[in-house]
Amino acid sequence: MNRTIDKLELSVFALFGAATIISILAAFETGLHYLALIPFGIMLIYTGVINFKILYYLLLVTIPFSIEYSFSDSLGTDLPDEPMMVGLMAVTIFYLLSNYKALPTGYFANFIMVALLCHVFWIFLSALNSVHFVVSFKQFLAKLWYVTTFGVLTAVIIKTKDDLKKAFWCVYIPLSLLMVQVIIRHAMQGFSFEDINKPMYPFFRNHVNYAAIVSIFFPFLLLARTWYKKGIYTRYLLNFSILFYVVAIYLSYTRTCYLALLLIYPLYLVIRHKWMKQVLLVLSLGLSLFVVHLFQHNNFMKYAPTFEETIYHDDFGQHLSSTFEGKDVSSMERVYRWVAITRMFQDHPWMGFGPGNFYPYYQRYTLSDFETYVSDNPERSTAHDYLLLLLAEQGTIGLAIFLFLTAVIFIYGQGIYHRMVNEDDKRIVLTLLLVIATVYVNLLLSDLLDSDKVGPFYFISIALLVAWDIKSRNSSTSLNAQSQ
Repeated sequence: MNRTIDKLELSVFALFGAATIISILAAFETGLHYLALIPFGIMLIYTGVINFKILYYLLLVTIPFSIEYSFSDSLGTDLPDEPMMVGLMAVTIFYLLSNYKALPTGYFANFIMVALLCHVFWIFLSALNSVHFVVSFKQFLAKLWYVTTFGVLTAVIIKTKDDLKKAFWCVYIPLSLLMVQVIIRHAMQGFSFEDINKPMYPFFRNHVNYAAIVSIFFPFLLLARTWYKKGIYTRYLLNFSILFYVVAIYLSYTRTCYLALLLIYPLYLVIRHKWMKQVLLVLSLGLSLFVVHLFQHNNFMKYAPTFEETIYHDDFGQHLSSTFEGKDVSSMERVYRWVAITRMFQDHPWMGFGPGNFYPYYQRYTLSDFETYVSDNPERSTAHDYLLLLLAEQGTIGLAIFLFLTAVIFIYGQGIYHRMVNEDDKRIVLTLLLVIATVYVNLLLSDLLDSDKVGPFYFISIALLVAWDIKSRNSSTSLNAQSQ
């Protein structure tokens, strides 16, 4: 049946066409090529208003191949996913104001969500108390659109296993395609460790960012293969992908990601046998004793590197062995910054220097005994350990709140897993905990939680953990009511 186009539709089409032509001409004329993206932005806004679920899934598609873009030395973003996050944050706020029942009942009262909101609130307070308010407030806003888009909107959109399947394929397809091209480009270099970062560009800053997203997404891959019966093509594809992802992680030459893979099965055993409290207690005591040992009689000074011998190694085997010997420049540069953090902590022990303020101030707190060849830090990188970064930027209270959030996630999450009756739901909850654990392992030697390759999966996992917890409680209440 033919339908005539009315005048309004024709006018909208004409305006959109005019905007497209003008923006492209403006991009060529001014040299500001991002102006050509204006029509794309208009389409996204229109889609967000008409059906924001499509925009959410499109956002997931863009995460793997988004690139870092700097407008100036002080202003940068990730394109196209970060502007989409900002837009979806606004959509989420307006939508929930008029459709508050779209979220699972009691979502913000859930123990995990309360702990997360406490973490976000402390970031806000530490930004107000910051030594450089503008920098810190921008960091707080960035955290806000990550948490709102992935930590809240996710629970509105992903409510069933079928919804989770859609989300999985939205990330799996672009990520896997990017991995193929990275491995091909790396192979053309003979899988060189020396030039490992070149094949990653422009979609990943370096091999750490690349390996982080691959290892963090890996537990979802293990889950997805259980959705399809044996003998089905999709099952074969996912089985092959598991091997492919393991090889990709190995070829990334990233130590923390090796550790993350090795810890998946032990963590499964911990959750299954309800050992989480004991494991967290042992880890806390061990870490506390180690810290006391380091600072008693300034024992940490014994680990100061020899400047001339602490170098960058072209061979990965030498890189690993030099790490244990304290002669790897990347590892000892981390120690150089960690020592600075302990001294920064003494000046601002409770609230820290403020979010985003590690880099501008850490150099004045460093010790020359730990200096390395790369200590001038031209790439402006930060602490390479998220917990210590929190100590420097958010103080003791900020670190304590984040550790509290961590304990709540894993202890409470273990309880959710054992409360589940449906096997599919149990696998989903287990996978979410494994994803979050993989994030934490990556944070041991990085501070990528606020990056677009890591942060989304952390907050998505928290949102789904809360949603599945509420779902299980509602099911239990319903069954009890029926039995009575």
